[in-house]
Amino acid sequence: MDWKTRIATLYRGFNIAEKLIFLNIVVFAIVSLYNMLFYSFTGTYSTFFTNYFTLPKALGELLYKPWTIVTYGFMHADFMHLIFNCIGLYFTGRIFSTFFSERQFITVYSFGIFAGALLFLVSYNLLPAFADKPALLMGASAAVLAITVAGATYSPNLIVNLLGIFPIKYWIVAALLVVSYVSYIPYTNAGGHFAHIGGALIGYLYVKQLQSGKNIGTGFENLLDSLASFFKFKKKSPLKTVYKNKKTKTRSSRKTASQSPTEKQHKIDGILDKISKSGYESLTKEEKDFLFKAGKEN
Repeated sequence: MDWKTRIATLYRGFNIAEKLIFLNIVVFAIVSLYNMLFYSFTGTYSTFFTNYFTLPKALGELLYKPWTIVTYGFMHADFMHLIFNCIGLYFTGRIFSTFFSERQFITVYSFGIFAGALLFLVSYNLLPAFADKPALLMGASAAVLAITVAGATYSPNLIVNLLGIFPIKYWIVAALLVVSYVSYIPYTNAGGHFAHIGGALIGYLYVKQLQSGKNIGTGFENLLDSLASFFKFKKKSPLKTVYKNKKTKTRSSRKTASQSPTEKQHKIDGILDKISKSGYESLTKEEKDFLFKAGKEN
């Protein structure tokens, strides 16, 4: 097995949060390698990635660099910026994935990037205090906060262990993060903090609308499905449906029939109640596996 196959196999085994973390790390590594080589040969610092992949505040500049509304979310200022976002995404992503599907994860993460960009642009073009200040936006923080707040909105009383030691309700963690970003706006990194707030707002709105019976991500998810179909060149061979193990099929059918949708939902509700009372880590391996499989089927 060559190294490309090894990496592809490893990547396929990741959950959606881990895939996004992997993507952010790869992008940072490519940018860092380019900057290192550029400096080594010229003695000056490269601004190529900053100029063409971070989000500018000037709307006129944005018109000929529209892709930056997305690409800024995969650019990071330095290694610590990357590390904090990846760690945050890993832990909040695990909680989010307990209650939502991978499609919903991608939707909320993407909405967080868009909402962060929107609030950054509005703030730096309409608010007098920031109108004359130069600014660029980069980092996945808005998307990470969207995932965080969405999870906290859906299960506010979920107990998490802060720093692995202090048990605290999840909504308190999310609220403290949002308040801290608001408090820092007059002093430092105002653009980034406006983006954080945009991510938090869309995460909250998404879950509240979902709980009221409206999925504001339907159109976006349909667009992703259309793009996936467009770029899918290989079709599954129909021969796969011909040769089946009848014994395996019979056992699978019996297993599925043995647990009705109502019983399955009762089991899910029981596990979620346990999480709310004692935290995710209190679940047994069997309960975690069951919840993970149920989430993938949604």
